[in-house]
Amino acid sequence: MTLTDSIIAALTDIRHFFAPLFKSLIELLLQPTEKSVDVKVSLYKTLRLILRAVFENNSAEIAFEAEDWLLDGHATSSSSSDEIVNIVETMAFDIGRHISSNISDLPKHRKATAILLANDLLHEDLKGSKKLAACLSQSGVCRVLCEELLSIEFDWNVIASPSGAAIVTRVEQCAQSHLLTSILTVFTRLASSEQGWTALSELAVTEIIAEMYVFTEPPKEVFLKPETVKIKGTPAYAFANTLDLALHLCKQLCSKAKWKKLTLRILALIQSFGEIFQQLVRAGVACNCLETARAIVYEVSVNDESIIDAIDGDNVLRQLRVSASEGLVSKKPKSAQINANSSFAAPRQLFSTLLPV
Repeated sequence: MTLTDSIIAALTDIRHFFAPLFKSLIELLLQPTEKSVDVKVSLYKTLRLILRAVFENNSAEIAFEAEDWLLDGHATSSSSSDEIVNIVETMAFDIGRHISSNISDLPKHRKATAILLANDLLHEDLKGSKKLAACLSQSGVCRVLCEELLSIEFDWNVIASPSGAAIVTRVEQCAQSHLLTSILTVFTRLASSEQGWTALSELAVTEIIAEMYVFTEPPKEVFLKPETVKIKGTPAYAFANTLDLALHLCKQLCSKAKWKKLTLRILALIQSFGEIFQQLVRAGVACNCLETARAIVYEVSVNDESIIDAIDGDNVLRQLRVSASEGLVSKKPKSAQINANSSFAAPRQLFSTLLPV
């Protein structure tokens, strides 16, 4: 037995061990009795910790950092043999109804935990029948979250700096930043399903992202000190990481058969960040968001010939395409170019930058 086989076997045992506890907590969560916000959030946190404990990493390493946790693990060969997948599938309708209702009703600063739980549950659901994805897509929660996106406003300098702002102000703005990250993460996961993809495309999620205040007002350091996008704790680093999450959503939107319907929208979103990408290129800074943008533009140009003229007619898009084709896209796993197939995109690296909150 290889090391990888041993790890998979150990994970199977761990998932089997946690399944009864997971089921009991889900049943407790779904009980019709009135629960306070604190009780609900505590249940969400506990369920998320269990799902993280049973997460299957693609690599042979079982250790991981919370900030770098990949959410697209090794799917089991048969969902019927996985108790946790079966629990999610059996209770999908009730889980979806509960989470959709609570995402709408919870206070703004408490929504992120419920949203990230939905994301973790979708990871299990997508291995099986995708009932939960269908339920969430049809519940109207996507529209609610899109409205939340448009209402999010915070200062990149405040969330990146531990000092220089009132504690209350910083806590409030960090909560909004966490909410943004959680929404982008769950949208990326939801776009893996046909129903989720359809819901997000109909809501024009890429246009909404392009209009968001936090993206239209990037920190000045991105232009004045572009190298700081690679330095943790800086406003530019926080902005670049969040932008990369948005671009990962674009990757996932390109993973379905009808992806060409969204090509122009996705390119328009990338084009809206043209000044930022050009500044990074001029400064010779290689970062995840730039490499992700390059990969998307390049693969679109390769797989959709009808759009090549539009790409080459724009300075930003042309520069991204040419630099990618010349092999300037990093070969690191996080930034690897999208696999080409009938729908060209199969994002492997969906990650959360949030600790359990």
